[in-house]
Amino acid sequence: MENSELNKKLCENFCSYYKPSKDSELACMGFIVIKKLIESGREIPFDKSGQVSDIAAGEKLIRNMCASCAFYESDCDFILQEGKALPCGGFILLELLIAGRIVTIDDVKKII
Repeated sequence: MENSELNKKLCENFCSYYKPSKDSELACMGFIVIKKLIESGREIPFDKSGQVSDIAAGEKLIRNMCASCAFYESDCDFILQEGKALPCGGFILLELLIAGRIVTIDDVKKII
């Protein structure tokens, strides 16, 4: 999947921080993980309907993925505001996928 197609499916639908005019080379770690899952042959549903987030999955992602993200230390509102801001779209989708047992935290760890 090309970055522009993934931007459309992931960022435009899940990320409140996404701006189409921003540098398309910038990507959160969630975007990178989703892209690598797709490249490895995993089927990733981008449908939000009927899916419920999972606090435990979110905590696992914070511990295992967020610290590896280029935005973590100074540009991630979610981390800087200690969960009071929305996470990135990649985080949201991965949390839903883990909660729905479509991917596991071990799948994420293997990529990071």
